[in-house]
Amino acid sequence: MLLDRLLRPVAGLLLVALAPLALDGCVSVGLTRSAAGDGETGEVAVSVYRKTAERNAGVLVAFPVLSELQKVEGGARTTVARSMAPSWSVPGVPPGRYVLRVARKIDEHGDVVPLKKPYSREFEVAAGQRVDAAVVLEKVPVGWIVLAAVTVVLLVVLAIELADEVDLPPPPALPVSDLFLHVALAFPWGSATGPGTVEPGVADVFPAPGSVVAARRVAVSFLMSRPLDPGAIEADAVLAVGSLSGEIPGEVAWQAGDQLLRFTPSRDFRSGEEVTVTLDLGRIASADGRSGSGRASTTFRVP
Repeated sequence: MLLDRLLRPVAGLLLVALAPLALDGCVSVGLTRSAAGDGETGEVAVSVYRKTAERNAGVLVAFPVLSELQKVEGGARTTVARSMAPSWSVPGVPPGRYVLRVARKIDEHGDVVPLKKPYSREFEVAAGQRVDAAVVLEKVPVGWIVLAAVTVVLLVVLAIELADEVDLPPPPALPVSDLFLHVALAFPWGSATGPGTVEPGVADVFPAPGSVVAARRVAVSFLMSRPLDPGAIEADAVLAVGSLSGEIPGEVAWQAGDQLLRFTPSRDFRSGEEVTVTLDLGRIASADGRSGSGRASTTFRVP
């Protein structure tokens, strides 16, 4: 029938258009491996992207994402590195089994909020090997993945049927770049924490120095290099000063699960001012009783 002959080419075009969309969410954490290290240890590098298209373009997420690398030994897991950077790496990793966990982020108010879906990927690290982990936070729902399989099957069947009736050019190749991708990593936010430090220090901070915040009241988070003793955090360990409003009062709290020392202001910032938040490391102590030294600070602007 004429109608049937017209509808089938239209259906074929729709299937071709839907195929890349359906395949877009098939991978949420991709691993690539290459040679690196001193031959006795390995290296793990992590990069976090919002969507697959942004991963392909090399555009990292614009907000802090809390992630950690854990070593698996028997039935126990030990955290060996933490970061809230969208791109970070850990050299000198002993060979063995590891788990990468990505579960929370920091929003525009400085609050730690869970991701829609936490990510956890277990993998091996070999001596002399670098493992690059590319994490995509917003993958297409499972329904699209099912549609991908149906789309591919129908597309093949339709192509076979039309080959005898209509002189059509061969269908375009389905994209495979979403399935196999090597990512070159950068280090824009800071470094991951590791077991090498002894006294407590700051590995990263949000808001980042020189940034412009999106809200008038933002909690400041210091990612600590070691767990802290909550009872050893002095009330005046953190000082916040606005260029227009002067000293800004607030509360300091230890968030052990994310290894964050957080300052929450008790009032809004002034519009247009610069806010400097300083942590006196001498007024805190690690869980094993070691005091810090020096200061860590960040200065950001309020629009």
